[in-house]
Amino acid sequence: MKKILLLFSLMLFSALLQQVVAQDRSISGRVTDRATGQGLPGVTVLVKGTTVGASTNADGSFSLSVPASATTLTFSSIGYTSIDRPIGSDATINIGLAADTKQLGDVVVTGLASSIKRENLANAVTTISAKELTGSTRPVSVDAALSGKVVGANIAQTSGAPGGGVAVQLRGISTINGSSQPLYIIDGVYAVNEAIGNGAGSAAFSGASSGTTRTTQDNPLNRLADLNPNDIESIEVLKGPSAAAIYGTRANAGVIIIRTKRGAAGQTRVSLTQDIGFSRAIRLLGKEDWTPEKIDKFYSGAAAAAEKAELAAAQSAGKIYDYEKEVFGNTGFLRNTGLSISGGTDRTKFFASASTSDEEGIVKNTGFQRNSVRLNLDQKIGQRLDLGISSNYINSNNRRGYTGNDNRGISLGYTLAYVPSYKELHKNELGVFPDAPTGDNPLAVVERAINEEETNRFIQTGSATLRIIDKENSSLRLTAQGGVDFSNSAAILALPADLQSSRNSNNPGAVRFARNNFLNTNLQAFLIYDWKLLDNNLSLTSQLGTVRLDLNQDLTYTQGVGLAPGPLTPNRGSIITQDAFLQRESDVGFIGQQEMNFKDQIIATAGVRFDKSTRNGDPEKLYAFPKASLAVNVANFEFWTVDQVNQVKLRAAYGETGGPAFFGATFSPLGPISTGGRGGFLPSTLVGNAGIEPERATELEFGADLGFLENRVTLEASFYNKEVKNLVNTFVLAPSTGVSSIRAFPVGDLRNRGIELALGVTPVRSDNFSWTSTTQYWHNRSEVTRITVPTFITGTGFGSAFGRNYFKLGESPSRWYGVPANATTNPDTPSNLTRYEDAQPDFQMSFLNSFTVLKSFDISFMVHWKNGGYISNLSRLLQDEAGTTVDWSDPSGRNDGQTIGQFRAGQAGVDARQFIEDGSYVRLREASIYYSVPSGVRTSLFKNYVQNIRVGVSANNLLTFTDYTGYDPEVSNFGATSNFAQVDVAGYPNTRRLFFHLGIDF
Repeated sequence: MKKILLLFSLMLFSALLQQVVAQDRSISGRVTDRATGQGLPGVTVLVKGTTVGASTNADGSFSLSVPASATTLTFSSIGYTSIDRPIGSDATINIGLAADTKQLGDVVVTGLASSIKRENLANAVTTISAKELTGSTRPVSVDAALSGKVVGANIAQTSGAPGGGVAVQLRGISTINGSSQPLYIIDGVYAVNEAIGNGAGSAAFSGASSGTTRTTQDNPLNRLADLNPNDIESIEVLKGPSAAAIYGTRANAGVIIIRTKRGAAGQTRVSLTQDIGFSRAIRLLGKEDWTPEKIDKFYSGAAAAAEKAELAAAQSAGKIYDYEKEVFGNTGFLRNTGLSISGGTDRTKFFASASTSDEEGIVKNTGFQRNSVRLNLDQKIGQRLDLGISSNYINSNNRRGYTGNDNRGISLGYTLAYVPSYKELHKNELGVFPDAPTGDNPLAVVERAINEEETNRFIQTGSATLRIIDKENSSLRLTAQGGVDFSNSAAILALPADLQSSRNSNNPGAVRFARNNFLNTNLQAFLIYDWKLLDNNLSLTSQLGTVRLDLNQDLTYTQGVGLAPGPLTPNRGSIITQDAFLQRESDVGFIGQQEMNFKDQIIATAGVRFDKSTRNGDPEKLYAFPKASLAVNVANFEFWTVDQVNQVKLRAAYGETGGPAFFGATFSPLGPISTGGRGGFLPSTLVGNAGIEPERATELEFGADLGFLENRVTLEASFYNKEVKNLVNTFVLAPSTGVSSIRAFPVGDLRNRGIELALGVTPVRSDNFSWTSTTQYWHNRSEVTRITVPTFITGTGFGSAFGRNYFKLGESPSRWYGVPANATTNPDTPSNLTRYEDAQPDFQMSFLNSFTVLKSFDISFMVHWKNGGYISNLSRLLQDEAGTTVDWSDPSGRNDGQTIGQFRAGQAGVDARQFIEDGSYVRLREASIYYSVPSGVRTSLFKNYVQNIRVGVSANNLLTFTDYTGYDPEVSNFGATSNFAQVDVAGYPNTRRLFFHLGIDF
């Protein structure tokens, strides 16, 4: 018996050994870009039908062991067409992947706990890859890099100051209060993206508070500038409620999902990037010099004689200056350095990076510095638990100077406009600046006034996935995620007491220290059940989950005016003020969703989210936000036999989202009072609304996606109808009621309708030359469809003399109205004002072209065309009033003795047409050329130590064609306004940027 058992054991061991030997088959190879021949890192190589696989290393090489039964390998990578390759008897397999402009196999993360292949998507979701984001040039900030690349978006650089200032509006107006900025999600974290004014835009900083009274004229910082664009893997833009409904109460304005890079199994890859560049103003307004005849138009008597003598002396001494050029005509030097390391094994993967940026402004003593470190780590524990973390620390410092409308006479745009070119403003040998004729000496303001802010920011995400059931036809997993975005900013603003403008005030000198703390935390947990029916032809995904979001703000400042000599500290002021604003709010959501996929032919989704929020009148009441979508891939049905047409997808989607109610709008505020030296409170005349509810948006979207000739030609077309209901605004009441207004009152509804088109073409695809082209077109029309109160003013501005916007039935809230007022010709307009054009563009188009030549040269450019979009421009008015406009003395064929400058200045309060200007432009937004050193040359120089060397030159905003008379048609004195109506008051000029690039992979 023992011999029989021994013989059986030997036979079993031999069989197992043969099986093990049969499984030890090794296959290796290299994956390259078919067009360039360059190795592709990070390509997934998978044994089809199994989970056995590997990723290519830095030069595209891979090696893996495959089971004896394996017959096919699948090669896939984002941005390339996947390939199935039979194994056969080959031990070496080399593959070239072709670029896929449509990227139908990409996975799009549109929900909180699930994803879907792009070819099955029922919404028009725009995806921006890392290559599209930073592969061409270095963007000012992450959101600025999206300009012209997101069909359906209005994106504008609201300030040219270092660190940006960007407004993003998706599919029209989403609210008439605050801003229509989208919700940003960074690796699952609800990001801090609120720009807080620091008081720089008001007299002695007094007009800005840390709370609800803070001004919007402070040229605030752009928090998205904190992110290192090189860390980002992809950005997904959920433009409307039909796609963003799963995000509930905070998604009325759309959602932008940012995913950072992760590690991949394989050889460790080290990448070093260095960018060096410079920036210059896109344009300057110019100046007109003075003559004795011109002086006579501004002065008389002894004053005129004195000015003429000063002019003659300056001319004879050759001291006629261009102060605008001295202040705004400088070159700002730019530097960005980045280092990243990524790699790992099948169980542990990592991505680590460090970067430093230093960007000088075109105005001296302005600039933006950012230092950032990141670690993304993924770890498998056993067979059922996956863990992941993302950590990012950023330290940034921003110096923005004083530009725009400041209401006190030190803003550079104001002072430069009022300085004749013969005035001497340079400091003398003792370092003392002469006084300017009006306001303050702009050269002194540049050198001595302070506006600086430092931010420390920490973004942390942790996630876990537990696979509870893992069977062939069904699986159940639990996912949990938590995130923190903590931002601490400290700002200092100072005007020394001996500045010209300070000396003339009752309390000379002012200094403010502001500290803004934001803490956003979110937690979510989901159960996801995947199961299959009908012989695995029907795939179903069911999910249930909950989300909690907490938002905390702590905003304070301390200010002193009437400064004594010495250090600029608040306690040296004769008058000291302080203010604090605390805001705590929480949202809780419950989500259920069912997805169905029948053979990639019919894909349907239905779900609902229930949210409650402490901002609502009833914080325990749940509000429902449903969604439903259907996509039909006609070309995937068996009856489809048109080989030239490989994709025909018809889609429809519906969804609802919310907009948060005013913070604190439930209550009637109390006003502070002091009696007999004792503090107290009195009821105010502002009434709260105990029944306040969130604003709500509904959207119905229809679309079709077509692909021809293996996606060499693609067309995506979408139409949407987005309705925003129960818009909330402060409702002003008649004085006889005893109160002034209701703080938050539902005033009506508005509708946004639009069309989005995207055409992708690959005209040439060969070994030595390839060309891909994308053309996009989009437009949006907004209209008030219901109003429950009398017509009222929306947006911001400086009165009907220069253009205002109104919430009026049947009109767009961004339509301009202004003087003259005439009851006969304008009987149906607000206050009988003249009706002018809309601030929203008539349409926008972008043209993106990329070329690869001789496998080594990559050339690309993008042209962005915005047609229409009118702006209230007061910049030229300042020069017209001061006589310094470049064409001020032009008689312009007039017979009333006035010059064109005199005429235009006289139109203030008479005819707003002089100020409401067409903001159309055609801009070469990006252009680049790169050279990748061929592998043979690289190997001969560095052997195998260097895997890739890439050098290049690129530019932002290289050319701009516009009739707009301000510094740039992308401008907004009030930052990101709710209705996207922009006002220009001599802001910080926008810049063109030129870079030289070096990238090395080890």
